[in-house]
Amino acid sequence: MAALRGGRPSSRAISLILLLVAFFAGVSLASVGDQLEDFKRCLDVCKIENCGPGKAETPIPLSRRLLLWDCPAECDYTCQHIITTSRVASDLNVVQFHGKWPFYRFIGMQEPFSVLFSLGNFWAHWQGLKKIRDQIPAHYSMRPYYEVFSYFGLAAWTFSSIFHTRDFAATEQLDYFAAGASVLYGTYYTVVRIFRLDRKTPRRRSVLRVWTLLCVLLYACHVGYLKLFRWDYTYNMAANVVVGIIHNALWSWFSFHRYRKLGRTWAMWPSIAVAWVMFSMSMELFDFPPWLGCIDAHSLWHLMTIGPTVLWYNFLVKDANDDLAGSERLKA
Repeated sequence: MAALRGGRPSSRAISLILLLVAFFAGVSLASVGDQLEDFKRCLDVCKIENCGPGKAETPIPLSRRLLLWDCPAECDYTCQHIITTSRVASDLNVVQFHGKWPFYRFIGMQEPFSVLFSLGNFWAHWQGLKKIRDQIPAHYSMRPYYEVFSYFGLAAWTFSSIFHTRDFAATEQLDYFAAGASVLYGTYYTVVRIFRLDRKTPRRRSVLRVWTLLCVLLYACHVGYLKLFRWDYTYNMAANVVVGIIHNALWSWFSFHRYRKLGRTWAMWPSIAVAWVMFSMSMELFDFPPWLGCIDAHSLWHLMTIGPTVLWYNFLVKDANDDLAGSERLKA
């Protein structure tokens, strides 16, 4: 989230990733399932019989060992499904364990459909980056900002895929920090585009430096608070929602203004994308046990964000070329 002068955008994204890796720490999350006596007994018995000193552990397939599944983790997974099957047979509610529903894993992946749909979003950003490079001229001043937006999106969905593959403290934090960086950068370049801070005038350059510094400090404080003071899920969600609302409000206003000025349908695409994403996020409000042990509201949210991402990149390309065409007309 720098002013994009000097240095390659990719190196900045890599630097951010390395910074996040340095902030690993332990964190635990309890759920109703964790507190069930039946689950605790099952876990204790399984570990004593299979994981104790001198015990012959049940062989773990290579695909799961590569994803760091060990004997205690296998016991935890097995007991989750034993308890869940028992509760369903007794007409009791399915409950969460360690903050997650009891999913059926696939090749060691804890939430295979969330992984799949996260990769779908990764693909959308990858294709979007190709569109920006292929269809927006290199001299367009906003192109570097759009490229960095793609890098943040690629990083965020990479870490999302990793987190849903295996839920550890480190993978969870990388997922949260990368998502937060992506949301904040989205608002950062939005302000640059809408208020034309990319244009090289002394006043705009000064405002750009202040805006850049403010965003960097906000993100540093956000990460510092979560890492050094308190790992607060409620605060993290609230911070992302507030920044997201600012982002959505700015683009909705800009979209309406551009449509009135140009009278072109594509100018309304940001409003459509924003509404689409907000509807997708509402899936989280209707959380439910996974269908067939595979698909839950969170995975559907990831699925539904692929479409607006594709639409968003199409808008960025259209807007950039229209902006360039307007500049050429003024020069003529």
